[in-house]
Amino acid sequence: SRMTMNRKQALLDAAIKLFATNGFDATSTASIAQYAGVTEPLIHYHFKSKDGLFTHILETIFAEYFDRFDALPEKTPTEFDKLVNLIRFHFRFAEDFPDETFIVISACPSKLQEAAHVCAQYVKTQGERVSGYVAGCLVRGIASGEFRPVPVPATTGMLLASVNGLMRRKSLHLDEIDGLLGAVLDFCRHALCKEPDKAKG
Repeated sequence: SRMTMNRKQALLDAAIKLFATNGFDATSTASIAQYAGVTEPLIHYHFKSKDGLFTHILETIFAEYFDRFDALPEKTPTEFDKLVNLIRFHFRFAEDFPDETFIVISACPSKLQEAAHVCAQYVKTQGERVSGYVAGCLVRGIASGEFRPVPVPATTGMLLASVNGLMRRKSLHLDEIDGLLGAVLDFCRHALCKEPDKAKG
């Protein structure tokens, strides 16, 4: 029923807010129920346990992440445009889901067996997929002469670390730096793209 769905959503919203604010360990099912304005047994009814609730949040946020990742355009004028799309997507995601992003970043290597397992799986998949995307862009861009001949695995690793670090900053609200996204994109452009006037020699 709609009422049940609304209460379930209220529980999820409360849990996300409290996990992000106080951390997993310091958040009790009683405090989540109180914040959501429902009774504690409802948590056990929908999610079995705090661990189950946490796992559900992880699954939901990663499903949203991969949906958006899959929606990035296949066809772009240049390979650099693909990298720009990827970096913008991560910035945007951390803006749209700051609490969830923070939970994944802060609590993911969790002490919980089930959640730790789910988290490790997702983080591994995310790393592999983003690496594959970046490496593909670099290989194609180098082959076409769009990019300088940079070392692909090392450059991929550096770009991945940058994206993860930027999401972390965003979710921690550290980056009230004006023009951060533009600076990152300019930096990547200068590092990777051959300058047309110099290329002609």
